[in-house]
Amino acid sequence: MNFSKLSMGAKVALIGGAVLVINLFLPWYSVSAGPFSVSLNAFDAEFFAWGGSFVAIAGAVVLLLKAMGTKDVNAGQFKTEQLALLLGGVGFILIVLRFLTESSAVSFGLFIGIAASAAVTYGAFMAMKDAGLKMPGMGGGSAS
Repeated sequence: MNFSKLSMGAKVALIGGAVLVINLFLPWYSVSAGPFSVSLNAFDAEFFAWGGSFVAIAGAVVLLLKAMGTKDVNAGQFKTEQLALLLGGVGFILIVLRFLTESSAVSFGLFIGIAASAAVTYGAFMAMKDAGLKMPGMGGGSAS
């Protein structure tokens, strides 16, 4: 696979997805009391953390499969870039919801998760724009 043929948006999304894979194992929450400390990674931080990460990673993987020429993934009326944008956006929303529902003892992994899922979403959006696509149902047509 030749990464130089990828659009800048696809590169951003792929980097965000790779960061999310690593970030699954970093501390999302931590507490210290004297000599004792405990930390939780995304898998310990419940569904919004690991589920959001996996959904956003799936958005990056969809773009990777297309770039490798392995598979052009479409879901109904959604083309690859549109599907990647939806997956990245849902992942981002889930991770932000994790932060909003439990914001005490937050560690750096949660913030990396928010930033990396935002990178996947933004990269997929840019890849969609580069491909000349819009989201279905948002064409700006007139109502009759």
